[in-house]
Amino acid sequence: MKKTIASLNTALDALITAAFIFMMLCAIMQVVFRYLLQISVPWTEEAARFSLIMVTFWGGAAALREREHISIPAVFDRIPRKPRLILQAAFIAAMGVFLVNVFQGSCKMVKLTWNTPVGSIYWLTTGRVYLFLPSGIVLMLLYLVGWMAETIRSLFQPASPSGKGAE
Repeated sequence: MKKTIASLNTALDALITAAFIFMMLCAIMQVVFRYLLQISVPWTEEAARFSLIMVTFWGGAAALREREHISIPAVFDRIPRKPRLILQAAFIAAMGVFLVNVFQGSCKMVKLTWNTPVGSIYWLTTGRVYLFLPSGIVLMLLYLVGWMAETIRSLFQPASPSGKGAE
């Protein structure tokens, strides 16, 4: 199981990195073609935008995995261990409820726009671009379930001598 999760993490990181590099190259190509060569290449702007969408939602999953979202640890760390873990579990549950609702809406959006063309990339439809959102949310939910399991395990483990527990 750990090997599968490690493979998923590695693949996700590689995809995010490749999408970011592709987005950067598209932006550079747009500038070079438009301002140096005086040639308009419209697909580069759209491809960069779609890569940004992918990096945003799949990168959000990677940030959740690493627990690098915005937080205020100065306040949170002052709370005693057990109440802090209970509050953390409540926050994780709230994030889960939010993500499930966004997932439902994004699935409707994908369905509504599945055959809508995007413009200069003739073989791509808006619905396919929107697939990045529900797939990113599924990844976020998977990482959220893992985080919740760790939090619940920590809640029932005795505190370590440092007072932090097995977090």
